[in-house]
Amino acid sequence: MNSEELRLTDYEKGYLTAFYFTEPDIQKDRLNRDEDNDWYGVHIGERVFDLCVWKDDDMEHEVCVVYECFLNDGGFWNTDTSKQWFLKEGGVR
Repeated sequence: MNSEELRLTDYEKGYLTAFYFTEPDIQKDRLNRDEDNDWYGVHIGERVFDLCVWKDDDMEHEVCVVYECFLNDGGFWNTDTSKQWFLKEGGVR
């Protein structure tokens, strides 16, 4: 599957990056994180995002990918994984 880059403003990128590095649940989970995905929701203005965080295959580096969420017809949030932004790739940042 080849995902497109999620379009984000500089403000959104900064907000998401700050959230990733300061959110208490992410920091607490980091101590015991494994290769399973952990998800964190973030509202920025009218947009909603999911941060998907896991340890890469060698278990040395954490990865964080951001996806946008949309309300479905039933009123529930769905994560659109067709577009993504790598906030943190294995060994980067």
